[in-house]
Amino acid sequence: MTKYITEILTEINEEPKKLVAYRDSAALRILFEYAFDPAKKFILPEGDPPYKPDAAPIGMSPANIYQELKKFYVFCRKDLTPIRRETLFIQLLENVHPSEAKLLLAVKAQTLSKMYPKITHKAVYDAGFIPASPPSTAKKETKVKNEQAPTGAETS
Repeated sequence: MTKYITEILTEINEEPKKLVAYRDSAALRILFEYAFDPAKKFILPEGDPPYKPDAAPIGMSPANIYQELKKFYVFCRKDLTPIRRETLFIQLLENVHPSEAKLLLAVKAQTLSKMYPKITHKAVYDAGFIPASPPSTAKKETKVKNEQAPTGAETS
């Protein structure tokens, strides 16, 4: 029987060394890319959208994250109207189990580490899931550029 993504993430959070055992999981690779890569952040409004959680027990929902991962790119498409992207995301949240919906909200906000504290960008990067360097360097560069702009303006 296949484990659900939420079960795998809970297992990894309890025993971080197990992350390496799932290195060949394409599903986790995609999930971690969207959860940690700033370039793949969903273009959706901040906060949780209004949605009705599915009442079915896990495994009985109309969909699961394994089926929906290949559609994550839709939430990054700039050619869709914001309403269309938001509608599709709400439909996704309503079609998966509530535990998976919470996971999707964490991926959307790129706050997976708050939900699973031991699954950090560094741990995922060290395990070989994501090729890019940690996003903290990009934030520092932006901060430095923003700090330099006012000094140049003051001298003019």
